[in-house]
Amino acid sequence: MNSAFPTLRVTVTPEQEQWRADRALSALSAGVPRREAKLLFKAKLVRSNGKIASGADVVAPGDVLEFPDPASDIQPEGSPFSASAKSVPRLTTPHGRHLQRLYEDDTLLVISKPAEIPVHRGHGGFTRRDTIEDVLMEAYPPPEDAHEGAQGCWFVHRLDMETSGCLLVAKTEDASELLIEDFSARKVHKEYIALVVGEVPWKKLTVDAPIKYIRAEDTEAPTPSTRPWERTASRERRKGPPMRGLKKGVVAEPDDPLGKECLTHFQVMARFRGYTLVRAEPKSGRTHQIRVHLVSAGHPLAYDPLYGRRSPLRLREFDPESASSEAGEKVILNRLPLHAWKLGFVHPQSKEYLRVKSDLPRDLKDFVRVLKKFRRKEEEEE
Repeated sequence: MNSAFPTLRVTVTPEQEQWRADRALSALSAGVPRREAKLLFKAKLVRSNGKIASGADVVAPGDVLEFPDPASDIQPEGSPFSASAKSVPRLTTPHGRHLQRLYEDDTLLVISKPAEIPVHRGHGGFTRRDTIEDVLMEAYPPPEDAHEGAQGCWFVHRLDMETSGCLLVAKTEDASELLIEDFSARKVHKEYIALVVGEVPWKKLTVDAPIKYIRAEDTEAPTPSTRPWERTASRERRKGPPMRGLKKGVVAEPDDPLGKECLTHFQVMARFRGYTLVRAEPKSGRTHQIRVHLVSAGHPLAYDPLYGRRSPLRLREFDPESASSEAGEKVILNRLPLHAWKLGFVHPQSKEYLRVKSDLPRDLKDFVRVLKKFRRKEEEEE
């Protein structure tokens, strides 16, 4: 280890046997939380028995882990304990959900939004939930003597509460105005990943259909159908219109004055028996646009209480052997399988074109693994 900065050493005990190295380091050193431990390994600042280690390495009793001293003012480049790293506020909800930064500078911030966290307080009536707005206001409080050009947080677009992925936030009012203009002018490139019901017959599809909005209770209750996702519907899902009071989009007739122009490009990424993984590229930015256009194409999201299936997907539906066991009750999907995958936009200050990507979150990766294991198509097995 470089002697230019102070280091500490800890020795793995039998209690940490077979643990991941980053977890062991955090447990053995009170000054190194798990997040900082991961960052130390990522920056290649931890040695195990004298060799650079990975956080995913499995440790054994007697292993010696050496790392920068968190209490020292002298830190190597990349250390999460450096003054510059400490100056970056944590983005964590009161209940411990961490928001991953995908990009940040003095002008804007892109985070990977988790599912189940609404963007705005009070939006949709979810006033008791943590919101992205709450987290950002805590991390970047507006100055008491706010003036023109002062930093803060401005949302330039939004994601549904149950949608995960790239969320762009401006940190100055000028940047906010420019980015909103670019979204309105369709200059921002957006790509989503969606898991839909059915094996779509097309490789690519463009849906150019206006959408109008009604209250959810204005729609008729579901009736028996020959569609696959309705044939397997439970009795609970047929009790009536979902989520009363919410705004719901429907495809409008071309001459309907309430219809708003909408265009979405779709492309198949992978097919499974009964489901398809698709990429969606919305050219307009209407509420629920992707969800409504998928329904109009006959392939709603695999789970969507407002537009499709309302009950969680359980393992027994995919693994027949688990049907009569407790394991079959395991929920494998209970949120919208919709993820804001990529954003491409012009930086409002530097004018550089930026591309940001948010990897598919663990819950959707796990669902894809289930599909690959139990619903793989024969031609993909060869």
